[in-house]
Amino acid sequence: MLDDSHGSDKLPRRVRTSLFRSGLIQRIRLLRKYSRTYIGYSIACAMVWAVILTFVWIRAGETTWHTFTVFFGGWAIGWLSASIGRVVYPPPKSRRPAA
Repeated sequence: MLDDSHGSDKLPRRVRTSLFRSGLIQRIRLLRKYSRTYIGYSIACAMVWAVILTFVWIRAGETTWHTFTVFFGGWAIGWLSASIGRVVYPPPKSRRPAA
């Protein structure tokens, strides 16, 4: 619809800003849905590890790369163990006295 109303001309700045903000608001809502959850934590950790390992792969030597991948492997095993524990074991019961 916007392309039809403006033809091949560039969209006005106000319209582009509005479209950007609406997309940004949708992304923020999606992030809020997963923030402060284990899924959000896992996604954030994966992104951080991707950045770290990419940077080390590009900049560091073979021994440093090996050290970081071993360290990442240990972290991944710990994360997997915690994830399995969260699925298998029920959350603790409330300690509040029954009314």
